[in-house]
Amino acid sequence: MTPPPPLPPPTPSAILVVQAASPRIPGTPDAGAEYREMQRAITHAQYAHALTLESLQAAQARDLPDRLLQNTPAVLHFSARGTPGGGLRFLTDDGGEAPVSDQGLCKLLTEFVAEGLRLVVLSACWTWELAHLLAGTVPCVIGTSGPITDTSCLDYSRTLYSTLAHGRSVAKAHSIAVAAAEMYGAELDCLPELLTAPGVYAEALHLVGAEYRTPPTRTTVKPQGGGFSWRLRKKPMAGDPDLWP
Repeated sequence: MTPPPPLPPPTPSAILVVQAASPRIPGTPDAGAEYREMQRAITHAQYAHALTLESLQAAQARDLPDRLLQNTPAVLHFSARGTPGGGLRFLTDDGGEAPVSDQGLCKLLTEFVAEGLRLVVLSACWTWELAHLLAGTVPCVIGTSGPITDTSCLDYSRTLYSTLAHGRSVAKAHSIAVAAAEMYGAELDCLPELLTAPGVYAEALHLVGAEYRTPPTRTTVKPQGGGFSWRLRKKPMAGDPDLWP
């Protein structure tokens, strides 16, 4: 009887970092530093082999649809700038930045949910309105309601992806990342918040697939004696030589 063909190897979950901030503008977040922190955090995690990290550098708005068509990621992380009422900003041909339509970006990303997009992280200030729009269709969205410092942003992102790469759920990773950033001194009101689409439970959503999360191997522990050698003996009976004087 011919044995069944071997199962194909599991496919790692892809994380795409869209680096859309212009370095020419004062106060622009350091997208390169955030990417390096994420890379280090994933590399040293338990299930690093279950994730891939890629970047779209110097991203303009027109670059995004083509990149998503090539390979839809499980996580889309925007490392960019936001302004109050101005939406997420992308690089322009002259090296500056310009906002894009929140409605248009939401419609674009919605088209890729059926192809595997599970989490959108808006690592930028004032992205709460966009996060609410995206949460209508994207399973999980993380956004910020106000300004956030570069240091707090790095602390949050580093811990978020480290926890995800250790096999925790999106909800657990977010909670741990917020707690860590607050411990380091971040203002709690300015930290990112997690939203979910209707019927989605972030506690049940993992980037590391079940095929990677193998149960721990149990090691049999042998009892260690305290220096005495114990031997079981049967109860002596009448006539046993051991009872003779």
